[in-house]
Amino acid sequence: MIVTIESKARPCPGVDRAIAMAEDALRHGETVYSIGELIHNTREIDRLQKLGLIQVEYDAIKESAGNIKKFEGSDLLVRAHGERQPVIDEARGCGLNPIDATCQIVKHSQEMVEQHMRDGWRIIIVGQKEHPEVMGLLDRTNGNGSVISKSDDAEKQEFEERSLLLAQSTVDPELFSQARRVLSKKLSNLKIIDTTCRFLRTRQKDIEAFSLKQDVVLIVGGKHSSNCRLLHETARKFNICSYHIESPEDIDWSWFDGKKNVGITGGASTPRWQMEEVKAYLENRSKDKNPEGLKNRKGGLFLWWTKRKSPKMK
Repeated sequence: MIVTIESKARPCPGVDRAIAMAEDALRHGETVYSIGELIHNTREIDRLQKLGLIQVEYDAIKESAGNIKKFEGSDLLVRAHGERQPVIDEARGCGLNPIDATCQIVKHSQEMVEQHMRDGWRIIIVGQKEHPEVMGLLDRTNGNGSVISKSDDAEKQEFEERSLLLAQSTVDPELFSQARRVLSKKLSNLKIIDTTCRFLRTRQKDIEAFSLKQDVVLIVGGKHSSNCRLLHETARKFNICSYHIESPEDIDWSWFDGKKNVGITGGASTPRWQMEEVKAYLENRSKDKNPEGLKNRKGGLFLWWTKRKSPKMK
């Protein structure tokens, strides 16, 4: 088995920045909280929590609003997906100091929504309604926003003529394109700002090329990650033997029966160490089955039981 990590696989700049900001605050011995997941990668969150990051739910902040003694002097790291403004205001009311780790693309979308709301536009967002980024954008519309989550939503829903169309940064670019085509015909005064993540669009092209060269592709990343699911779907279009895993424990060894080249890649929220871990796991499993690396005359691995059961020559 030849195991290769895609050379271009890496976290996006927004995730890198959020992790660096968390580590920097923790390194200085500060008490750091986050509401929900800082990024959509459970195992990386677990690592940060072992370093001291404390993850709390919004209800805990809401219940403590006005009670500055509970969190006074601590930091609140605003997650990469952004946050609703009332949540940040309530955090300040608890004595928390917000540190903004919002992805710059998401920040740009928030600013566009706020600007167009002041100018009287209706906002249409292509994305998942329950996603933290979309919830944060909707909050800034003051009830004048709509969400398109499926291809036929653009056809079925009614929208105001003077509308701004933008996207959740990690939404499938094809869904955004479909919505744009439909709404451009329906609305005479539609303004479009493509806020899909350029990094993710590039990663889709990278994974297309990478998947064609592999017998099996493993996409490592959080199960709740929208971009990991999108990259998995992209890989499967070009290589049906593509699997989304979160850790080595998710691996099914039957995936590799009769396969030689195994490619490992990751999503925008997947640190390099997780891909390296999977690579080491695959290679060590192969070594365990053949500790001496014996070869048969065809160049393949010499089966471990062949050596054990072969009679000794006199």
